Amino acid sequence: MPITIHNHWIDKLAVVTGIVSGFALYPQIFTIIANGSTEAMSLTTYVIILGNSVVWLLYSMHRGLFSLAIPSILNMCACAAAIVWFFTV
Repeated sequence: MPITIHNHWIDKLAVVTGIVSGFALYPQIFTIIANGSTEAMSLTTYVIILGNSVVWLLYSMHRGLFSLAIPSILNMCACAAAIVWFFTV
């Protein structure tokens, strides 16, 4: 299904909040990398968020909802980075 971008103000707001919420995990990732430690990190949390983001991405692709795809992709990247970092540190 093609991506649909509407011009209604709520659609624009959804895109903006999608971007903002998609970056919500990144401060934690930067802290983990800066400290060089995953001691305070919950691997389970990141695995759950990753799985949830995959489902939302698939749903957004199915429905052509760009505003849902943005946070899903950004969260998947953050979770993947955290999980890789967890096993490499």
